[in-house]
Amino acid sequence: MPSLKKAVQFVIGIVLARLLFPEQFGLIGMLTIFMAVIRTFLDSGFGAALIQKREVTQTDICSIFYFNIAIGLVTAGLLCLGAPWIAAFYNQPILTPLTRALSLTIVINSFGLIQSTILVKNINFKTQTKVTMISGILSGSIGITMAGFGFGVWSLVVQQIAASFFSTVSLWAFSSWRPALILSFDALREMFGFGSRMLFSGVLNQIFDNIYLVVIGKLFSAVDLGFFTRAKSLNDIPSQTLADMTGRVTFPVFATIQDDPARLKRGLNRTLTTLVLLNFPMMIGMAVMARPLVLVLLTEKWAPCIPFLQLLCLAGLLYPLHLMN
Repeated sequence: MPSLKKAVQFVIGIVLARLLFPEQFGLIGMLTIFMAVIRTFLDSGFGAALIQKREVTQTDICSIFYFNIAIGLVTAGLLCLGAPWIAAFYNQPILTPLTRALSLTIVINSFGLIQSTILVKNINFKTQTKVTMISGILSGSIGITMAGFGFGVWSLVVQQIAASFFSTVSLWAFSSWRPALILSFDALREMFGFGSRMLFSGVLNQIFDNIYLVVIGKLFSAVDLGFFTRAKSLNDIPSQTLADMTGRVTFPVFATIQDDPARLKRGLNRTLTTLVLLNFPMMIGMAVMARPLVLVLLTEKWAPCIPFLQLLCLAGLLYPLHLMN
């Protein structure tokens, strides 16, 4: 499933990069850290806590479902209110309407988080693949069509909104779970111990991964940031695909053996060794082939992103270790 998702995103990203300009990708990159951190708060670690918990009740699931929606509405509202300050920080007035439009994705995603978490917990890759393909292809087609008609940066915004919408609708269509009118703060409190740690880890991870976008967007230009974001998206394909494929399987599997530390440690060591042996050659190969890769896929206008890609490949060597830990 993750490999198909990355493949769809890769093809759509290549087409959009040929149709649009680096500055337009840079504008979206300026908002990435805000969207990423808020999405982490949206889940609040309860999704991971739900996967980790052995005995899950309908009360647990429904309580998290309504909590996610409430958090989604609140954080989206705060993002809309803060949009003018974000635009002023970067000195890019267009970021105000772009931020408010992208806040819709937070609300939409909040309605499908539980269904997605249940699929992960049950290791149901078949349904996850269906959802990914439907949302990716439909939203990508909309984004490419809008880019072809000259909508510029709004092509990327509408693509993200459409991806959230089609993903959520598909999750509801393929999932048999439906919420009941149940909300228990005791259930939320019980899972918060584990969930809060995952929340802190997730927020820290998102800030670390995306702080470069803030610095480049603030100190340099949207064009420079566009080159960096395109290099980062290419770099993410092999390392994150490999790590995500492993992580989606190992987390729910490890959760079932959490009471057997020796077995858990052996499994973790074996997974880390396999990831490193596979990831190192891919990252080194991409760094060596960066120039022809960019020129062939993205054309000459994206050539300035080549040194960024080569440097990011070196950082990508350690990504699987970071993810598993």
